Amino acid sequence: MCVGERAPDPDGVSRNYSEVVDDVVPDPRGTPAIDRLNYTAYRLSRALNRAAENTALARGITQPQLLILQVLGEGVPLSNAQVARRTFVSSQAAHVVSEELLAAGYIEKVAHPTNRRVRLVRLTEKGWTELQECTAELQEREQRLSAELGTPLGDSLADVLTRAAGVLAGGYFGDKDAEAEAVAKRRRPARPTRGRPRTS
Repeated sequence: MCVGERAPDPDGVSRNYSEVVDDVVPDPRGTPAIDRLNYTAYRLSRALNRAAENTALARGITQPQLLILQVLGEGVPLSNAQVARRTFVSSQAAHVVSEELLAAGYIEKVAHPTNRRVRLVRLTEKGWTELQECTAELQEREQRLSAELGTPLGDSLADVLTRAAGVLAGGYFGDKDAEAEAVAKRRRPARPTRGRPRTS
């Protein structure tokens, strides 16, 4: 992109590319990253995941836990290996999160219909209730995003993804108070430092 052409801010608003960095003239070979689908898709994915995390945290669960509830919400019991593949994590990571959900009563173990060595997990009634409440909020946010995007969506898929990410704004839709509240929920209390044991 040449000097004087327009490039979007992180909030989706365009301005002169020469103003992106004060007093710095960009290399004329530069092109906006948002023109590439991998970048815009990743940006939208982060915004959607952040929004889903807000929904999960408001109910006392984590985003990885919500993902497992969602895949089990298809109604088919899964093995740990299948849960790991469906939630894009390692088998060990899936096992850890599944154990948390088991302890909380959201899922339960059941026998495999044909393989005694494989244990499956499925949603409990508590898990179904939790998932339905989360899904209702996620769907409401998706509908709001569609409404605020309106038409026309854009001249290219990259334009659509960029606009969607800008409008969603991490799930806050520009609400600074909601963003501050969500950020506060993500902060974990600092672990107490352990002092060295005293020697007599």
